[in-house]
Amino acid sequence: MLALAGCTPAQLRMPDGFAAGAPAWPVSGHSPRHWNEPVRFGPYSALQLEEGGTFGWTLPVGRVDFGRSARRYAFTLVAIGQAPVEAQCRVRNLALGQDGANGRVETRIEIDATALEGPMLDCGLVHDGIEPALPLALVRKGTHLDGRLASPWGEYEVRSLHGYAGTPIAGYAPTGFEIRAAGRPVMVVDLIDGGRVHLDPSVEESQRTYLAAAAAILLLLGDDAEA
Repeated sequence: MLALAGCTPAQLRMPDGFAAGAPAWPVSGHSPRHWNEPVRFGPYSALQLEEGGTFGWTLPVGRVDFGRSARRYAFTLVAIGQAPVEAQCRVRNLALGQDGANGRVETRIEIDATALEGPMLDCGLVHDGIEPALPLALVRKGTHLDGRLASPWGEYEVRSLHGYAGTPIAGYAPTGFEIRAAGRPVMVVDLIDGGRVHLDPSVEESQRTYLAAAAAILLLLGDDAEA
């Protein structure tokens, strides 16, 4: 557990404009992550979870090498009395590396080049069995991950969060994600420790399972969010 000022456990800095008093659901099955264990929070469960292995290759070109890896996962997000959401995702990473020397010290420089091949996260979501699947895609922009979530009710904006509560410190890796509608956050996914999901109570009930499926996708992104 990360601690700030040597004593206080780190907490996510919530984005401006998020609803005060929104329920916060602890997450199980996210951290630590175990093979094919369901992810659960509040009334929502990501079941029938299928996690593909990570496959990759490295091609050396002189002193420069190109490395690519891809990982896939799929699940069905369910809640009692609500329509299920099926999700299928692919996570891609592309890195350029170069070995060198500074005097007698061997060095290596690596650059994340995933954006050259499109989104690093590409997902399709099917709500209540109604196709075609609608996309959720994230693109790496420096240390941030930004993207869009399409839905039957319109488009949401997805942004990575990097702040810690009570301090101006910002982390390199995401501390969470916010999902925004009409310019304001309606869901926050906290990645710190075991994780928490916060949902604005004003969100219509018919849309909540869909947003919960997006939250599960972001939780399952795991270490790839830190690349």
